[in-house]
Amino acid sequence: MSSSHPSKRLPISCEPCRKRKIKCPRDRRPCQTCVRRGLHPDECIYLGRPRLSAEQTTCSSTVDAGVQQELLDRIRNLEDLLQKQIPPQQQKNTPVSPPSTVVSSTAKSSSSSSAAPTYEPAGDSSSTSSQYDASGNVGCLKVSPSGHVRYVPMASQWNSVFAKSAVGDSLDGVDDDVLDDGELEVPFVCQGRTTRKDLLAMLPPGRYCDVLKDVFLKVFSPLFHILHDPTFEDEYRKFRHNPDSVSKAWLALLFVVLGIAVTGLDDDNPLLPDLGREPTVSGNIQVLSRRYRSAAMQCLAADSVVSHHSIRSLQALVLILYARTHASQPTWTLLGFTHHVAISMGCHIDPERFGLGPVECEERRRAWAGLIMIYTIQNTSFGSLDARFLSHDVKLPADVNDLDLLVGSNCSDRDPRSGPTQMTYLLMKFRLYEISAKICQGIFFNDGSARSQPSSSVTELQQEIIAIQEACKERYLSDTSREPLPSHHMANLNILYSYINQLFLLLYRPLFRKYFQGEVTPATRNARDRCLASAREMLAIYKNMVETPQFAEYKWYSGGLGSFHAFHAAVILVAVLMNPDSHAEFDDLRRLLSESIDLFASLAHRSTICSRVVPILRNFMSICDNHRHSEQPYRPHPPQDGYMPESPPMDIPMDAFFAQLQPEYWVSPAAAAWDGWDFLAEQFEPAVQTGVQTVPVRAPG
Repeated sequence: MSSSHPSKRLPISCEPCRKRKIKCPRDRRPCQTCVRRGLHPDECIYLGRPRLSAEQTTCSSTVDAGVQQELLDRIRNLEDLLQKQIPPQQQKNTPVSPPSTVVSSTAKSSSSSSAAPTYEPAGDSSSTSSQYDASGNVGCLKVSPSGHVRYVPMASQWNSVFAKSAVGDSLDGVDDDVLDDGELEVPFVCQGRTTRKDLLAMLPPGRYCDVLKDVFLKVFSPLFHILHDPTFEDEYRKFRHNPDSVSKAWLALLFVVLGIAVTGLDDDNPLLPDLGREPTVSGNIQVLSRRYRSAAMQCLAADSVVSHHSIRSLQALVLILYARTHASQPTWTLLGFTHHVAISMGCHIDPERFGLGPVECEERRRAWAGLIMIYTIQNTSFGSLDARFLSHDVKLPADVNDLDLLVGSNCSDRDPRSGPTQMTYLLMKFRLYEISAKICQGIFFNDGSARSQPSSSVTELQQEIIAIQEACKERYLSDTSREPLPSHHMANLNILYSYINQLFLLLYRPLFRKYFQGEVTPATRNARDRCLASAREMLAIYKNMVETPQFAEYKWYSGGLGSFHAFHAAVILVAVLMNPDSHAEFDDLRRLLSESIDLFASLAHRSTICSRVVPILRNFMSICDNHRHSEQPYRPHPPQDGYMPESPPMDIPMDAFFAQLQPEYWVSPAAAAWDGWDFLAEQFEPAVQTGVQTVPVRAPG
């Protein structure tokens, strides 16, 4: 050695080398043997000389000082970059804030970010991922070669800080090279990972896939339009030509499309018994839809959805939520997971900031809007738990047709009178759900009990609902010079009108209850009349949807959410039947209620809601008929001691009835208190008085 100060050999070997009885250089700490073995420096211990020599200490101190100075320089450089990126108005208010532009590790010599995608190595030269930089205070999107998307927040992008350092070398590619060991697929897989061959074997024959795909695009896509139909059909054609050409996430999307489309098949469709083999129509529909939704979840698990995401996996999750919502199945837990998947992909940030194309932007906005809509439904069903989820900085999807995105049409130039687009229904429903959330927040306490709203608040919400009602009329019906509105647009309009009237029933429910509890004022009387008018219109729409042949493919709606809303309207009729204004009103409402019961009965074989509704309404009909000639018409007046006066020989426990009229029970089928109607059956059985306060049922004589 040529050093003037040769390093002194320590008198004994280090403890790791001594215990393994291997050669120890004994020239430094850690020794070269421990370094080669990958041991931590603290494990290389010399019992004879636990401390380093003075020369080594001096050398180490010098090296440490150099490293510290280098780190300080880099920190100062980073602070300068941050200050340059913060807008002047933000610098005045906030001394320290995140930068507004991503500094990519591939753009070390550039101080500005580009909106176009850039490509950088992901671990090694054999794998490449694209990175979409944003122009605001956001991170970037990293797309792996397999198509998985990950949103990288600004605070996580340390490559620019650790560039040209040993630390940077060790961190480079750490996210891209990690292999999923299956640890996080527990929520979705019960019997291990499923292979692609197994997933493809779960599909129905190709001709059935074609039929169900067409049903979905014709019936369901216009109602919940989160897919870009031309893109999906193009990918479907590729799949039919080569099933191995699509990702597992796309297979999940296909399965959930099949599961939703099954519910739109008519009773006599041969596909149901061929695939389901259940003795009843409803049994086949339930088995098949559940089977395909389960297969979709298995595809997502095989794609490691907990740690790897793509727009197809997000679309599949949102559609699964949509299907489970219409099936009145629990969705809250999966909803939270899907929300976090969307955030991990950066969908909570408007996609324009990532410089994506028009189709990619709209796919993200549509998925996010659909997710927010489903959350609004669930949140109101749970009593308006948390509205923070609803706050976001994402634009609503454009009100355009899918083909407009391919030709670059400007949606701002569209005339509202030019007819509805594929997105019109979803955007209208989005606004209605926002009003629904406002109504529920106004009439629910935290414990779920109902309260009256200030009249000004009722008036404001009423005007908002009317504004959307007029917008629907203008958009769907104003242009009479065009061809007749397609059947799917007519169905969409009927569903919109039905939900608008549902909101009126919720809005006026507190005053409606007060009227029939004896508080007769102009406001409560107005609420009674408005609720009755909305109930009549809802039942007319329901009759049209059930009996019109062109709406035969919408029996899933008429037997699901539509039947629940119609039942809500029927209960309003029952309340008015108990205290009608005249003999003519009683006869008219009884006829309408009888027709509604027949409609519910016609769908009871495929609808759980209808099968529950029929006996409830028939019991009410029997009660009203039994008292048809017993009393003169009764008109409410201010109560005495909080109760209605007089009692006929047979009473109805109105406390129980009014309890069932609480608005929180009518937000969605999942929130309904079906057991609360058991008091009706008790009226036809001998029973001992329990002390429940009752009110006479009045009918004109």
